[in-house]
Amino acid sequence: MSDFIINDFILKAEAREIAAEADRVEHFEGSSAEEFIDDVCNGHEWTIYTYKALRLCAECDTNHGEQYTDDIGEAYKCFPDHVAAIAYGTLLGACHEALAEIRSVE
Repeated sequence: MSDFIINDFILKAEAREIAAEADRVEHFEGSSAEEFIDDVCNGHEWTIYTYKALRLCAECDTNHGEQYTDDIGEAYKCFPDHVAAIAYGTLLGACHEALAEIRSVE
């Protein structure tokens, strides 16, 4: 049995950390925060490992992820690819929300 636990609280906390680092990178290194977020989400363990992506989809609000997959309109060859895309979109959306919050305070 795995000790991997995920829920909306953990998802949002991770998204805040990623967004804070993206904001720091943008301010001090001049790179795009959005590109940084995309890169991190694309390689994040919650999106590349099917078990973790599936748990994220099962335990978290996936509205962002479902909208993401609808927007790109890609036909997935297999279930794991579809789950990974939803998990990616969910994490990406949470990170963009967190970045917007950070920017609204600055």
